Amino acid sequence: MTMETTLSPGSTIGFLGAGQLARMTAHAAQRLGYKTLCWSGGGDASPTLQVAGEVIQTDFHCKQSLERMLTECDVITVETENIPADLLAAFTGKGILRPRSQAVRIAGDRRLEREFIASAELAQTDFRIARNDQDILQAFHEIGDCVAKTARDGYDGKGQWRIRSEVDVQLCIQQRGDYELVVEKFIPFELELSILVARSASGEIKVYDPAENIHRHHVLDASIVPARVSSEISDNAKEIAKKLVVELDYIGILAVELFITKEGEVLINELAPRPHNSGHHTIDACVTSQFDIHIRAICNLPLTSTTLYHPVVMVNLISDQWSEDVQGLTHPDYASFENAVWHLYEKQWKPGRRKLGHVNFIEENRDQALEKANQFRAILASQTKLLTSSSN
Repeated sequence: MTMETTLSPGSTIGFLGAGQLARMTAHAAQRLGYKTLCWSGGGDASPTLQVAGEVIQTDFHCKQSLERMLTECDVITVETENIPADLLAAFTGKGILRPRSQAVRIAGDRRLEREFIASAELAQTDFRIARNDQDILQAFHEIGDCVAKTARDGYDGKGQWRIRSEVDVQLCIQQRGDYELVVEKFIPFELELSILVARSASGEIKVYDPAENIHRHHVLDASIVPARVSSEISDNAKEIAKKLVVELDYIGILAVELFITKEGEVLINELAPRPHNSGHHTIDACVTSQFDIHIRAICNLPLTSTTLYHPVVMVNLISDQWSEDVQGLTHPDYASFENAVWHLYEKQWKPGRRKLGHVNFIEENRDQALEKANQFRAILASQTKLLTSSSN
């Protein structure tokens, strides 16, 4: 298969990963008439078991599963950037991996990501690569207040150390293990944005309006669209996203996370080569969802409109606030919200900060949507206190 090949409905799309992103993308694929086959890689496959055509529940080192994917799938895509290099190479060799392995590798390794952004001459924070303990100390002395992050396997605040002093340096050294680190100058940003951009195998590009993101304990809590930024910042973010997909020769949907400084500077934080949590609002508030457009892009169909037709605020349902004992659709405090669209992932509840679903609040204007979302978030927080008290 050449990269420009168009895959017609009836073709089989394979997914590396079987979590909620694969679930929602498989929904989109099936609506367009495609067959789906998910490979869990050994992770929790509960979100896709009732949705995908079939789910292979083995780890990514299983040769029989690899052979099935190579034999049965017409195109392969990913829901995570943490894919073994030899697996990416196997699908690349057959020419069926979209996005390309280079993009997945870059987004899965913070060092490669930072170096790529620098080569594309796009704005980002000052950084250093730390391969040993001395490198970490030297980086701190050179750039001052900083954040050290593991080059691989870090997410939702894991594998990060804020460094303001040599005492912090020593703590980072003690805890980092054998990971190579990227040490980045700390940015006292005004807000965080993310922007989704899609590029088809034929080179057609579509970009969504940026989302303003609010995090809680390093995990995305809510996304506000349209973002509360100027048109200049929004346009700048869109141009950055477009340049990135061209530089990467990208196929599929790419998420770009951005920091906005008080001076209005737009800095790239990180990339994700897949649908993104901050794009879940597109399911209910845009002409085409991020999942639909990803399928269109990897199958080389024409990309349709990304227009936002309603202001929306997306709120995540996270396991530290959302209990398996709370039935949201029947609980009167939750069910009373009008213009709230629920998406539950059928994921197994686990303690911590596990994403179990999301709710899109759609209103005539952004302030109304934000008010409803904040009311909902306040109830979540109070319910959490009740659950915690009852368990003591």
